Amino acid sequence: MTVDFTTQGRGIFKRLGKLAGALSRMDTFQNDIVDASGTSVQEALQEYIDSIGSTANTDIQYTNELTKDINQLKNTIGREFYFRIRRVAHMTLIEMMEEDLQAQTPASNLPRKVLTDALFELRDQMLANSKTLDGSVITISSPSAGSGNVGNGTVLVSAKADLVKNSSHGDNLGTVRTETLRFRCTQDSRSRKVAQGAEIFEVRGAKPYDPADFRWPGGSGFAGHHAASSSILGDGRQQGRNILRNASFETVISNAPKNWTIRTGAAGATVFSESSTVAVGSSSVKMASDGSTNICLQQELGSFSAGASVGVKPGALYGVGLLARKSGTSSSAGVLKIGLADASKSYSASFTIAHSSLSASAFGLHTGIFRVPLDVPDPVFFTIEQSTAFTNGTNVFVDGLVFAEMIDTAPGGVKFLIIPGTVPFNVEDTFTVDVTNGGQGTMLRFMDRVFDLYENGIVPPVSLLGSENIDDALIS
Repeated sequence: MTVDFTTQGRGIFKRLGKLAGALSRMDTFQNDIVDASGTSVQEALQEYIDSIGSTANTDIQYTNELTKDINQLKNTIGREFYFRIRRVAHMTLIEMMEEDLQAQTPASNLPRKVLTDALFELRDQMLANSKTLDGSVITISSPSAGSGNVGNGTVLVSAKADLVKNSSHGDNLGTVRTETLRFRCTQDSRSRKVAQGAEIFEVRGAKPYDPADFRWPGGSGFAGHHAASSSILGDGRQQGRNILRNASFETVISNAPKNWTIRTGAAGATVFSESSTVAVGSSSVKMASDGSTNICLQQELGSFSAGASVGVKPGALYGVGLLARKSGTSSSAGVLKIGLADASKSYSASFTIAHSSLSASAFGLHTGIFRVPLDVPDPVFFTIEQSTAFTNGTNVFVDGLVFAEMIDTAPGGVKFLIIPGTVPFNVEDTFTVDVTNGGQGTMLRFMDRVFDLYENGIVPPVSLLGSENIDDALIS
């Protein structure tokens, strides 16, 4: 069996829609308290204030209890009602999902009669039956670097859903918060003993509001100190830490970089260690194109003996940064492909850099973001490949590689990564990134408010194309 979704009188979203409608009416009532549009509540308050005497104002102190801390007044009026709505919403979800499972043949149960298990079951049943809510469009601005910044790195921020079962959200995970994320460097290699490229940043979001507060949700409330993802620190054992070993190609044996496999091409023929054209440290790797060889370097992930000791997490979101440039013959063709692949170069996640994006005069920082699929090849390799060979005589230099799991602001929030460039960050270097949730999905918003989807990361499937089949009009 499957839980009834929308039938009048017994559909789960029909019932949740009525609860959302009741809460919406309370929100309207709370706003009426200070709304100057002439509502009856506002008029009653104003009439009392006017009765004190607007000219003499001799007894104006009588109005203090009506006008002081109006936000607290609004929340006091609505708080108990919100908690009643939430309790009933929890009961509705848990009991309806449990009842449905018990009616199946053979009968089953929720693993536990708790909110998270009921949310998982609802999400799974929606996916199995192609049911979707209206999604919300998320807009993330390009990072704005401080005018006085010394370091020329950047930050990555993404709203890409990091679980395959949330993949219907794409780059628009509908529970992220509208806010400005602020990044400020607080420790660098000069002021404290931190490695260049691993400078410490304070990261802050905007103030959050309790779901019983009429101003909910506010921002993420995120606050923490996080290091940039250095190419020279490569244990990858926590979010934000580079996974790759020898990611700046400093250790080389006869032109072959240690911890890397030259899958296509040959050391000393198409792959060289370069000491004069470098971005960080004392060497880089040079791909000397012959116009036909799809030169490919791979590092095995999760290999204690050869490559990187840490593997990737299925379903997790990763960011990539690399410093690259070209020289020699002016390239009229060529594409660098960066991603996860097996030994046959069959990719499971990747992005590309076209030849026209590489500078011939200086190293540039190139970045990408991708989600690791659940079905990861074994073994799996971080791969740099000329998927289209560069023009014969073109040299491509790669240095300062970073590949790291992005840092959560919350399970249902945005994720970020701090990527160093060719010039190290200095204390007081800053970035800001604006995140905007369009809020189009009102049923999704209600579920987030009463079920805390943001903190538990269990988000129902959505449609962002206007083809949702569970209508927000159920909220009434």
